[in-house]
Amino acid sequence: MRRRIVTLAVLAAVLATTLFGIPLAYAVAASFLGDEAAEAEHVADVAAIEVAAHLARGEQVTSLPASGSDVVLALYAPDGTRVTGVGPPRADPVVQDAVGGRVSTDTDATGGLAVAVPVTDGTTVTGVVRAASPYPGVWLRIAGAWAVMLALGAVAVGATWLLARRQARRLSAPLESLAGAAQRLGEGDFSVRTAPSGIPEIDAAGSALDVTADRLDDLVSRERAFSSTASHQLRTPLTGLRLTLETALDAPVPAQRAALVGALESADRLERTIGDLLSLARHTPRVRAALPLAALVADWSEGWAPVLAGRGRRLEVTVAPGLPAGRASEAAVRQVVDVLLDNAVVHGAGTVRLAVRDAGSTIAIDVADDGDGPAEPDDVFRSREHADPGHGIGLALARALAEAEGGRLVLARTRPPVFSLLLPAAAACT
Repeated sequence: MRRRIVTLAVLAAVLATTLFGIPLAYAVAASFLGDEAAEAEHVADVAAIEVAAHLARGEQVTSLPASGSDVVLALYAPDGTRVTGVGPPRADPVVQDAVGGRVSTDTDATGGLAVAVPVTDGTTVTGVVRAASPYPGVWLRIAGAWAVMLALGAVAVGATWLLARRQARRLSAPLESLAGAAQRLGEGDFSVRTAPSGIPEIDAAGSALDVTADRLDDLVSRERAFSSTASHQLRTPLTGLRLTLETALDAPVPAQRAALVGALESADRLERTIGDLLSLARHTPRVRAALPLAALVADWSEGWAPVLAGRGRRLEVTVAPGLPAGRASEAAVRQVVDVLLDNAVVHGAGTVRLAVRDAGSTIAIDVADDGDGPAEPDDVFRSREHADPGHGIGLALARALAEAEGGRLVLARTRPPVFSLLLPAAAACT
């Protein structure tokens, strides 16, 4: 890339210099030739004035005044005979043209550039002064000017080459860095970040790559969180299903149908839990319709009562009358309360109490048991990579889900423990 940038810049500089230099070189040559013709005419005018005075007095002209330059002079009679000076023996076309009474210039005359000035006595032409400038001197000056122009063009091309190298390095370095960052991102390093280059287009591409890295990091983190919490959240429905099937094995044949129906209901809850976990893990848009508290409470009762009964414990459910309507994701609320109930089953003791009550502008769902509560209340919601089942990952996930719904999850009491999920009521959501 760097070589292509430098090559194109140098070619563009050469083309621009050539397109500008050729007309300029022609103009310089024409200017030098014009200056030389003007100088020759001036010398011829001076000589013609001096010769006119001699001819007016009838004196014979044997010499012409020195020109002080490389211009040579010659005097011709009206009949074309050379009287004195250096020039053709007979009048050439430029002299013959001047005999008619006007100044004549010939750029192709023999020996170089020639200018003929008539010498007059009133209206009568008494002679012609011819001034000639040799071309070698003129072209030497033109060549010198062209050499200076060529040198300046070479300097311009050289400066373009240096600037092109610097610009190519400035452009290619951030692009190479961007390519390296993209390669690292493809290898799974989502911490890559691009440094600003000061070039808006490259910085825009780098910013897009940074956003992509953030999104991929978030996506992979959520997928990892799902894999970490799926087993935790699915364990309880599977336990309930297993208990139901084991009960069916020990039950008499007429009672097995009811046990199988219960197993199918447990399988439905398991399927619903998997769908909820996938939806929450992928951050699909939340549907905050009216929260079906009655149906949720019934699901929690049906799902957790057998689990607690298998451990010799009970589930008490209390729902306050006249509760305000709430708006939250049903999947999120179900998973949060499932985490709290599972935590009470695994780490609690005695009867587990599930209470739904009106807390003013919020709806409170309390989960309590008769256990000793967490040993470290301040760290109970802190996510830990290697947490025990029911702690760390589960409670941290439950708090994150509650906050995503505009609610809060708090440890309302330490001993015996009471966890409260506070959800905004429908009036507070409007």
